[in-house]
Amino acid sequence: MDESSLNEWDAFAPQENESDRKRFGAPEYLAALFGVFVLIGLLVFWPSNSAKEQASTDFAVLGVPSEFHEAVVTEVSELPCPFTSDLVCVTISFEIVAGPDADSTYRQEFTAGQTTPQFAVGDVVVLSRIAPSGRIVALHDVPCEFDINVVCASADVRLFVGPGWGSTSTLFLFPGQELGLFVGQNVMVTFDLAGEVLAVAPATTEAMYRYADFQRRGFLLVLFIGFALAVVALGRWRGVAALAGLGLSVIIVTVWLIPSLLDGNPSVAVAMVGAATVAYLALYVSHGVNRTSTVALLGTLAALFLITGLSWLTTVLARFSGLATEEATLLLTLNGFDLRGLLLAGIVIGAAGALDDVTVTQASVIAEIRSANPSIGRLDLFRSGMAIGRAHVGSIVNTLVLAYLGAAMPLTILLVLSQQSLGAVANGEVVAVEIVRALVGTIGIVAAVPLTTWMATVWPAAHRHHHA
Repeated sequence: MDESSLNEWDAFAPQENESDRKRFGAPEYLAALFGVFVLIGLLVFWPSNSAKEQASTDFAVLGVPSEFHEAVVTEVSELPCPFTSDLVCVTISFEIVAGPDADSTYRQEFTAGQTTPQFAVGDVVVLSRIAPSGRIVALHDVPCEFDINVVCASADVRLFVGPGWGSTSTLFLFPGQELGLFVGQNVMVTFDLAGEVLAVAPATTEAMYRYADFQRRGFLLVLFIGFALAVVALGRWRGVAALAGLGLSVIIVTVWLIPSLLDGNPSVAVAMVGAATVAYLALYVSHGVNRTSTVALLGTLAALFLITGLSWLTTVLARFSGLATEEATLLLTLNGFDLRGLLLAGIVIGAAGALDDVTVTQASVIAEIRSANPSIGRLDLFRSGMAIGRAHVGSIVNTLVLAYLGAAMPLTILLVLSQQSLGAVANGEVVAVEIVRALVGTIGIVAAVPLTTWMATVWPAAHRHHHA
């Protein structure tokens, strides 16, 4: 922006007077208007959770665990593997200390190697549990289908999961398959792709449990408490408010945004409404309801519109499938789930956090400069704010790129070792998605700096009086 443009802007902008500093002026009206639209969006796209419940059922049919319980390692033994004496197998005994099978023992065998967890007696771990998927309500002797002179068995199984949840399915068993089964026994049911029962097996601990990971919740809780204390020690009540804003943002994403996407609602609209809601909560809860927060909010919303549009355009033009990760591939089992929509929402939400940082900084900088020098002209104020904004953008760009590289460090190392050209590496969807994420977010941040600086200059916050 050259000198003539700045002079034209200064002549065109409304002149500052006391009414500009009212608690409720043009920016507050705009924020309230946009807030109404966001509230309407929240209500229109409010998730029914029916898709979420269906997904839980589908995952149960696939054998994806939904329960995790604590256990303690009670024994570690190493012996040659039964299938080959060239390898060593480690058998671990776990005592389950929580959940419906507390005080039971579960054993799992691992092949010793670099990827095998190193267990010691007394280690506290987490076991995943697949709940029994049915119960035998009756056993019958019936003629075998392949020979009516041979007696087979059939089992009537009441299903706990799957399309036939709550109903009873009859499964014909080959001779000997009925051994170990009895009426009233909980069983693990194997389904085919159509949801029909293929087989049943007793619901033993070996069938239900698998080692998931070491127990880290205690450590993470201590670390989070340390983080919260550090934030509160520095920010005091502002720090408490920031933690509250963080918690509300997480709730919006997990309770509203993701279930709404699961319901098949338009991904662009859901991403925009979700990110805007996070902006309202994060800014007003963390920084209070004031002119500075409102200006920062308006700058954030303007940049979010730009980022949402660019995210949609780039996901279409780059022809992203959304299948860059194993987790995304698993989501293909959910009927009608929009993987591109999930990718778009991730780009928008990821950029929203950095936007809040930039817009709050710019609005606060303008307010502080004006408070320190009430006689400063608008042109000088705008220039000063932009100088700080340029420096901030430079550091933010570096932060975003390093954050994405750090998160994908193992993948980055593999790509370097593969000796592929930079163009070939960047062309892969896994890397291309992260490049788009960083570039789109940076474009939004770059746009937010002059927008927020201009609005903070035109709509000033009330001066704070400094006392000697």
